[in-house]
Amino acid sequence: MKKIITGICALAGTLSFAQNKYDYQYPSNAINLYSQDINSGNAKYIGVGGAVGALGSDINAVEQNPAGLGVAITSDVQITAGVSSYNNKSSFGTNFKESDSKFNFQQFGGNFVFENPGSDWNRFSIGVAYYNQRIDNTSTIGENRNISSVSQQYDGTFAGYYKNIDGYKSKFSLNFGSSYDDRLYLGLGLNFHETNYSSYEQYYERDSNDGNNYGYNLDGFPFNENGQGFSFSLGALYKIDQTVRLGAAYHSPVWYNMSTEYFGANNSFNNNGTVGSYKPYYSDYDMTRGGRFVGSLGFVLAKSLSLGIDYTYHMNNDTKLKPNSLFTPSNNFINDFVKNSSEVRVGAEYRIEKFKVRAGYNYVASPFKDFSIDLANTNNVVSTSNLSKAFVGDVNRASFGVGYDFGGFYLDAAYQYQTQKYKQLIGGGNYIDSNNSYVQLPNTYAVNTKLNSNLFLLTLGWQF
Repeated sequence: MKKIITGICALAGTLSFAQNKYDYQYPSNAINLYSQDINSGNAKYIGVGGAVGALGSDINAVEQNPAGLGVAITSDVQITAGVSSYNNKSSFGTNFKESDSKFNFQQFGGNFVFENPGSDWNRFSIGVAYYNQRIDNTSTIGENRNISSVSQQYDGTFAGYYKNIDGYKSKFSLNFGSSYDDRLYLGLGLNFHETNYSSYEQYYERDSNDGNNYGYNLDGFPFNENGQGFSFSLGALYKIDQTVRLGAAYHSPVWYNMSTEYFGANNSFNNNGTVGSYKPYYSDYDMTRGGRFVGSLGFVLAKSLSLGIDYTYHMNNDTKLKPNSLFTPSNNFINDFVKNSSEVRVGAEYRIEKFKVRAGYNYVASPFKDFSIDLANTNNVVSTSNLSKAFVGDVNRASFGVGYDFGGFYLDAAYQYQTQKYKQLIGGGNYIDSNNSYVQLPNTYAVNTKLNSNLFLLTLGWQF
């Protein structure tokens, strides 16, 4: 196991593991905020935990396997609205909770079926879908007077820490599906991705002279980023008999063009405790975000009960930032400390005439390896520690839903609960206030964090 020692990076807005030329801000954002898949969809899809890779028939099935579009026998249009919320609990000597909720349109789309009578290739489908997922997260860390900053001007103690991300990730998908004798189904998807967010990271210090609290931005923040990318997906689904179905799909990496805006001191730190300037900078770069393989098993029993099981292998370690000459510390971190990960989905739907009941579960393993790092505890005592579940933890999601078919029109509702525990890193950097004065937190701290999320969805659709 490699030991990582933190230091200050020349790139604005990052903390790096300087001794071994590691930087983790850009890689952790790439893995966490730019994942190839998206936790969004209609109420049916979310209600069964997204375990639809071998079942198909719905436009949202393309998120797991584009061949599922070929299973559909009727055309369908739909729109989904919902409320997403989160509750973030941070523990570092004291406990703090942050929560928020937002309403937005999560999904809209449709699939259009064309019969081809007289041919073994008996049906073709075209589908379009748009997905939107909020990626908001805020955490607050409370006062700890055992921790002091380093400053040429002030003598102060740790009064609090604030981290905020506000934004979304979206995906527009154009898909083509076909059916061969209602036994073999093939599909192709063309996907257009966007992630857009703003981020703040601030340290608050209690001045030992006047007792007031003062705020400082971490060098490199505020930070805004927009990424636009393209990927494709290929899939096949085979109906062994009227009960059992198998599916397999490949989702390519996403090739992103990135644009960032951030504030930075650009290494203009003076010996008198001030910076020469703290101003905005702009940069563009490219990123390849690793793809995934999906294998699926589905069962349909007497047309009243359907069961789905999906396994996804996420190729996180294929993620790369370019040009490598500027992102060598970031790519070194990905090579050594990001791992490929597994995801399991299970879900079921039971039909009672026109009424449907759904339930699902999925588990997503953390994409980060354990590593050794020098960390300070709440008493500011530094020791070498093994850090597990840094940046992103294991994600557990449970969901259920209901639906009713009015004959042509249908209405579906779903609820999803998601939880994860992880360690967020703070410190090890310079912090600048509005007067261009700066302080340092020389040590790095790991804050225990629990993030719970809720998603309520309502889908209105029409089959024709």
